[in-house]
Amino acid sequence: MLGRFINFLLVIPHTQYLKTVNSYGDITTIFSFMAFFNVLLTYGMETSYFNFIRNGKDSKLVYSIGQKSILFTTLIFAIFVYIFAPQCADFIGYEGQKEYIYICLIFLVFDTLSALPFARLRYEEKPLKYALIKLLNIGVNISLNLFFLKATPNVLAHFDQVSLILIANAIASFISFLILAPIVFQINKPFDKTLFQEMLKYAWPLVFVGFAGIVNETLDRTLLKKLLPASEGSYQNGIYGAFYKLTMVMTMFVQAFRFAAEPLFFKQKESKDSRENYALVMYWFIAVCTFIFLACVFFVEPLAHLFIKNEAFFENPNGLYIVPILLIANMFLGIYYNLSVWYRFTNNTRLGAILAISAAVLTIFLNTALIPIWGFVACAWITLLVYALMCVASYILGQHHYQIPYFLGKYAILIFTSVGIWLLSKEIVGHIHVKSLEITILLALLTLMLLIIWMLQPKRKIT
Repeated sequence: MLGRFINFLLVIPHTQYLKTVNSYGDITTIFSFMAFFNVLLTYGMETSYFNFIRNGKDSKLVYSIGQKSILFTTLIFAIFVYIFAPQCADFIGYEGQKEYIYICLIFLVFDTLSALPFARLRYEEKPLKYALIKLLNIGVNISLNLFFLKATPNVLAHFDQVSLILIANAIASFISFLILAPIVFQINKPFDKTLFQEMLKYAWPLVFVGFAGIVNETLDRTLLKKLLPASEGSYQNGIYGAFYKLTMVMTMFVQAFRFAAEPLFFKQKESKDSRENYALVMYWFIAVCTFIFLACVFFVEPLAHLFIKNEAFFENPNGLYIVPILLIANMFLGIYYNLSVWYRFTNNTRLGAILAISAAVLTIFLNTALIPIWGFVACAWITLLVYALMCVASYILGQHHYQIPYFLGKYAILIFTSVGIWLLSKEIVGHIHVKSLEITILLALLTLMLLIIWMLQPKRKIT
């Protein structure tokens, strides 16, 4: 979470030193495309690794097979993209700028080759080493961003600002890869073709799950550029991307929870009260998310001005409007991650893929229909709607295949109470013009939320 927060702080120099809102929009678009390939190039091998070790397979053998597979497919991908770089640049809307593709290819390759080693650190419960490498990556990235954008505009004048940001990411990924290299190349076990086929059979539906997840998370930022006039698309992407960053506290928590919970859930599966524990974990997850939601929306405007340094971003009032919507949307995404244990535990990855693909199709349809009308505001509402529907569908399917005694009433009370407190605060604070009194009221409402969380907590303790 600390690392992601530090990375989030890049919004400050980016909005301060990038010459236009459109340039920030271009960065948002490119990284959205890269997210698709991050999922495609690992094709579910991380989760497959966790699953087959849990089922008694030798951990070093499973790792060796998975990493060899990723090495081979990444090499083929790199050769293909290098040859067709001009066509790739045209496809993503940056005609004649193939240097973007070359730089992105560098950090895509090194990120992909580091994915399974990072998963291995998670499974072996080495969080300190994992965190230190991630923090180093982020530290190098931020330092180079500041150096390139601020300190050396004349020395690197032949590079545009977008290229400089991409170069910073590529160097940071390469350094992480070098540190992980001893683990990356621990692949001396013989290649078991039968086991590999079993791993691939388990993993391939997860490609669609991951791909569909990225569609739901980032497709809107690529479609804004595709469906709106070129300059307007980049402008709206800049606004949307910057204010989306203000939800980073929620997304940081959700992602950190997911990284920690996935291997833990697999390890706890066979314990006698594992299902009750999953329900309790869900309660405390939602409790933290609702508190984060209130803390963010209460102080969203001062936070926005603290982190977004270019006043041009505030000329569009819808930037602040979408922040609460996206905070709730990301909370539902985290709830979906919790609910999705059923298809992983029951090897129903195909059914999980169908659910994710259905959500992706709905996302594509709604964004294509509504972006030309409402722009990035449509993106925010569609994100919330799709994630909420995914939670409902996953719960129904999960209770049929792997029943867990969730505390639905308590979860609903937490969510609706937090939204109600936020709406109440808007009404109260809207009539107050004394800053100190306003802050006192908001802190009192946060305390009220904590009291509600404590009163609603399930009596049983997690074991």
